Amino acid sequence: MDRLAAHVAASQLVSQLQKSQQLPNKPAASVGGFPFLTQVVTGDYKDIGLRIRRVAVSDLCVNDISVHVRGVHLPLSTLIGNNVKTMPIDHVIGTVGLTYTDLNAYLADQPGDIQLSASGGGMRISAPVDVPLVGQIKAFGDVRASVQNDRLTLAPTALGVNGLGALSIPASTVRALSVTIPLSSLPLDLRLTSAAVTPSGVEITAEADDLKLEPTQPSTTRLQGC
Repeated sequence: MDRLAAHVAASQLVSQLQKSQQLPNKPAASVGGFPFLTQVVTGDYKDIGLRIRRVAVSDLCVNDISVHVRGVHLPLSTLIGNNVKTMPIDHVIGTVGLTYTDLNAYLADQPGDIQLSASGGGMRISAPVDVPLVGQIKAFGDVRASVQNDRLTLAPTALGVNGLGALSIPASTVRALSVTIPLSSLPLDLRLTSAAVTPSGVEITAEADDLKLEPTQPSTTRLQGC
């Protein structure tokens, strides 16, 4: 009975979340907390895991959004009757995954001819730069990821040139190669809190608090698949 209740409730909850957030595809879901039947009866769900795949945000294809939705308050009668007008949520925390392939596809439409790749345990940037007395050359450098005001910034820590030994590249050139990507339209009102470079790209931590989702008045931002 507990497993059946978990399946039915999870399916209904995810359908309501998909509707309220205008998601192009139904997210994969898992239900945490035990005993689950008690959560169904009381209408207070401790932890619902959601995984949203391949959605476009600010012209960037986001590969994966994996979140834990904690403290969902939804009476059983409302859920079964498909009469959900408001879905209160205490807290959401999760990660946003970006791949090198998708980052480079985004950068291909931006100025600067910048490319990103994995390098050891970090990220490497390559781009043509103008160097005094030398001209235009391709420079390489390590990259640091950071977030501020719901924007992801990928900034080179320094630049060098293969085969030319020590070469001074102006600091203004290094700064000009920083990439800033707005990510303020994530589902569930997620706000960026930190970012780290990974072997597959960038992993961003994001959170949201005290949400009141309204499936009957869905988000004005309709996310597209990619």
